[in-house]
Amino acid sequence: MTLESPRPEPVEGPLRPGWATFFGAPPNLDLKMLEGSIAFLGVPFDAATNDRPGSRFGPAAVRDASMRFRPLKGWYDLDRERDILPGVRLADCGDVDIRTVDLAQNFDTIAAAVRLILNARAFPVLVGGDHSITYPAVRAYGGRPLSIVHLDAHLDYTDEWRGVRFSHDNQLRRTSELPGIQHVAVLGARGIIDRPFVLKEARERGVAIVTALEIIEKGARHALSSLPDLGDYYLTLDIDVLDPSQAPGTGFPEPGGLFYYQLKEVLETVTSKGQAVGFEIVEVTPNFDPWGRTARLAARLILDFLGLALPSGPKKL
Repeated sequence: MTLESPRPEPVEGPLRPGWATFFGAPPNLDLKMLEGSIAFLGVPFDAATNDRPGSRFGPAAVRDASMRFRPLKGWYDLDRERDILPGVRLADCGDVDIRTVDLAQNFDTIAAAVRLILNARAFPVLVGGDHSITYPAVRAYGGRPLSIVHLDAHLDYTDEWRGVRFSHDNQLRRTSELPGIQHVAVLGARGIIDRPFVLKEARERGVAIVTALEIIEKGARHALSSLPDLGDYYLTLDIDVLDPSQAPGTGFPEPGGLFYYQLKEVLETVTSKGQAVGFEIVEVTPNFDPWGRTARLAARLILDFLGLALPSGPKKL
């Protein structure tokens, strides 16, 4: 694996740099140097949450936790006995410059940042932040044909509630309305729905919904067997798709949910049905997890997905 490093190798002497980057990747704010790269982007935004805030601290927590996985000579998946991302160049592009509580302005800034990464022909990996960031991130793709794979305990498909149409509760509805969106799949949903009409509307509009219970009882491969060919897809992973005992640091935990290996099987099944062109992990809220297990699990899931979806590196976007 030819990963560049933000520090000289080998490290000698009593000092080392005092900053973290995603998986030890070199910091790179010059997007002209990103071609062929996987580009990490923090999105410290949680102004669209309607429950427990704090996911704005998620990018910093996941970035710090990911340093535990900084490779010396590459990564190797012991479960599947194969290398992860051999020879792939990584870059940490810093954080989106979130400045105010103006939702529309921040969405424009997020979309602009993702668009710069796409223009550099790099593969964007976003770390949020609340789940509303999906909408501006997908908007950056400019209407190209895309499927959306949404891993979440919740549908996030409310059209409008008490006058609000843009939040982490309806980002999937808004995203599905963007030009170019083909298939939409919600995987891992569970819990009690206080607005059943939202589920009805999602199904009427062609959203494929596979519940957490179906995945647990049948296994991911069988439960997801009816998913169509996704073509190019954007995968958004809300950490609350996991059981709260696995990932307590999130803003809207639901009883039940997937365990790590069940989720890894979901990711493996999805990657067999299309070509990933973008990925995000959201709703890591470190202030509810003083032990840091949620952030570390999120970092591991990033590696798992990238290793499964991009075994030979990202295609030219």
